[in-house]
Formats: sequence, C-alpha cells, structure tokens
Amino acid sequence: MDRTPPDPAPRTPYSRAAVGLLDQIAERALDDDYYVVRPGRYSRSRGINTVATAAVLAVFAMLVTVTAVQSYLDRPGRDAAIDALASDVAESQARQDALELQLASLEAEVQALEGSLVESPEATRLRVATGSASVRGDGLVVTISPVEGDGVSDAELRALLNELWLAGAEAISINDQRWGALSSLRAASGTMIVNFRSIGPPYVLQVIGNREQIRERLATGGEDTYWERREDSGELTYTVVDVDDQALTAAPATRTSVTRATPVRAGGAS
Repeated sequence: MDRTPPDPAPRTPYSRAAVGLLDQIAERALDDDYYVVRPGRYSRSRGINTVATAAVLAVFAMLVTVTAVQSYLDRPGRDAAIDALASDVAESQARQDALELQLASLEAEVQALEGSLVESPEATRLRVATGSASVRGDGLVVTISPVEGDGVSDAELRALLNELWLAGAEAISINDQRWGALSSLRAASGTMIVNFRSIGPPYVLQVIGNREQIRERLATGGEDTYWERREDSGELTYTVVDVDDQALTAAPATRTSVTRATPVRAGGAS
C-alpha cells in the first residue's frame, strides 16, 4: 500500500501575502526601544542616551540646589516682612477695637442727652409758628382752580393767606410748600414763586387750626364772597372742605432761620 503523502496544494497569491506578513511580524516582534539598548551595533546609541540622561539629571540637580540656596538666603527677609505685617494687623485691630468702644460710649451719651432733652412748650409753639417743625392736625383745605392758567394773581393769593392767619390758622402750606417765617409769595414770568419754588394752578392751601373760627372769618371778612363771585362768573372754582389729621412738612431752613437778629429780653431795649 502506497503511503506517500499527497502533494501539498499550490500557494495562491493570498497565501503568499499572508506568509510575507507573518515573516515581517516575526522579524519585528520586539519594540524599537529594545534595539536601542540591545548589545551589538546598538550599543553606541545606548551610550549616547545614557550621557544625555546624565546631563539632564545634572542640570535638574543644579537647578534644585540653586533654588534651595536662594530660598535659604531669602528666608530672613521674608520672615521679617511677615513679622512686620503681623504687627501691623495686630495694631490695626487694636485701634479698631478702641474706636468701637469709643463709638459705643458716644452713642450711649447721645441717647442719655436725648432722653434728658425736653423741649419747652414755648419753644414748640415758636417752631410751629415759624414753620420750622413738621406738624399735623385738624383743619381745612381751600382749593382755587382758575379756568385760565393765569387767572389768579399773587396779590389775591396773599390776601387769602392774610385772612387765614387772621382767622387763627396755626400752619399753612400752599401746593406742599410750607409757609415759614421768611416765606413770600410773588409772581414771576407768569408763575407763582413760594420758597424759591414754582407752583401753579390749582392752588391748594392746607390749613391747620380751628376750622369753625377760620370759616367764620372767611365768611365775615369777605373772602368767601369775593371768590364765590368769581366762581359764579365762570372764571374759577373755589372750594373749602374740612380735613381731619392732615400732615404738613416743615418749611426749608432758609425760610425759617434768622442769622442777624437776636432776641432781647423784656425791658432790655426801648
């Protein structure tokens, strides 16, 4: 019996390509770095790499040494600067603590003085009369609204203000301008000026005082008759209404402060 093995099948182009690839893999089975350090023709490359590595390590060691020496030399100055800053912080904190104590003491003193300060009735009355104090109370509101923009003159409004004071008004504001001891009302360029502020119609006069007494004075003094006659002629509208607990702000300080006149005691001057 013939046991001769059959002839192998002929290689195809694909099989030859596969064998060539296997041969390349076998020849370069190791990483390229292996050939750098492998004895033989690569020994020179290994020596060069060793020298370069040693040089880099030497430079690095020198830099570390220089940095350490510099840090050691700078340490006294740095420590002195830190100590100076710490001293400044401590001193500033001590000053702040002292100022806070002084502030608390002054606040307590102010509160004590405010508690002991009681304004006399006469001083209160004068502050109200001069317009230097904000006030509130019962009274009335007089409103004059002209049909034409300039249908009311400053002289007419001053006459009404005078009647209100004569009727016993304790405080008056006209268009939110409190009437002070030095206030005036005048016309300029077609507008009314009170406390150096321009006001325009409608003119609203807030009055605090005995409203029954004020109404009686307006009726008997002729003011109601005058304004009602103008209202009947269609020139304006005139209303007087009672108001409870209305508030009036103080007049500007420039309209209440006296800088040259000084009070004289009774019998001190003729």
